[in-house]
Amino acid sequence: MRIAYFEPLTRAWERMKLILWRPFDLAKWLVLGFSCWLAGLADGAGGGGWKWIVDEEDFPGRFGRCNGWMSHEEIGNALVWLPLAFILIMAIAAILVLVLWVSSRAKFIYLDNVVHNRAEIVEPWNRLRTLGNSLFLWRIGFIVVCGLVAMVLLLVFFAPAATFSFTDALAGLSYAAMIFGVIVLICFGIIAGFVALMLEAFVIPIMYKFDLKATEAWNYLLPWLKYRPGHFVLYALLVLGLVFVFAAIFAVVCMLTCCVVALPYVGTVILLPLWVTYRIWSVEFLTQFDPEFDLFTMAELPAAAE
Repeated sequence: MRIAYFEPLTRAWERMKLILWRPFDLAKWLVLGFSCWLAGLADGAGGGGWKWIVDEEDFPGRFGRCNGWMSHEEIGNALVWLPLAFILIMAIAAILVLVLWVSSRAKFIYLDNVVHNRAEIVEPWNRLRTLGNSLFLWRIGFIVVCGLVAMVLLLVFFAPAATFSFTDALAGLSYAAMIFGVIVLICFGIIAGFVALMLEAFVIPIMYKFDLKATEAWNYLLPWLKYRPGHFVLYALLVLGLVFVFAAIFAVVCMLTCCVVALPYVGTVILLPLWVTYRIWSVEFLTQFDPEFDLFTMAELPAAAE
C-alpha cells in the first residue's frame, strides 16, 4: 500500500477552495470560523506563573523571617488568604473544564460543517452531543493521567535532588538526576503530544464517521498505528514542520494587520483557509488506509469548476 502525504494535502487545499471560495459567502465564512474557533478554544489553554511564586516578598506569610518559622501574625494572614486562594483555584478549574467541554463538542460541529460544506451551530450542537461528551471525558482523563505522571516524575527526579546543597558530596548526582529528569520529561511530553495529535487528526474523524465512543475509536486506529507506525510518525513530523511555517505566516500577517490577527476569533476567521485545509488533510490522509472511511461525497461537495 502506497501512502502519500502531500497528495492528501493538495486535495485538502482544493476542497478548502470549494468550501470557502466557490462561491464566497461572508456569513458562512463567519459561522464556520466561529465553529473552528470554538473547536480550538482549549488547545492553547495555559497561563503564566503566579507572581507570588517568583517574588517571595509579596507572598503573605512566607517562610524565612523568623529562622524558618512564621510568626502568629503571619500565620493569621496565611489563613485569611487560603480560602480565597482555594475559591480562586476552584473557579479557574471550573472555567477550564467548561472550556474543554465546549471545545470537545465544537470539534465535531466544525468537522461536520467542513464535511457537509455548510455553516451551522445549533443543529449539530444537539445532534453530536453524545460524541462530544465522550471526547470530553477522554480528554479529561488524558489530562489527569498526564498531570499525575508529570508529578511523579518531578517527585522522583527533582524532589530528592532539591535536598542536596551546593557543597554536598552528592550534589553531582543530584544534578545528574535533574538532567536525566528533564530528558525524561521531554520524552514524555513528546509522547503526550503525539497522542494528542492522533486524537485530533484521526480519532475524532473516526468517532464521527462510525458514531463511536473515544475508546472505541482508539481501538479502531491502534491496529494501523501498530503495523504502520512510521507513516504516522512521519505525518506528525510533517505537521510539526508545518507548525513552524504557520508560525512564520502568522508573524507576517500579525505585522501586516497590526496584531489584529492575534485577536480571539478574528484571527481564526482571517486564517480560516489554513485551518480548514488542516482539518481536511488528516481525513484525506486516513482515507488511504481504508477507502470506506472517506467522509466526502460528490453529492455533498460539488466538483471543482474547471
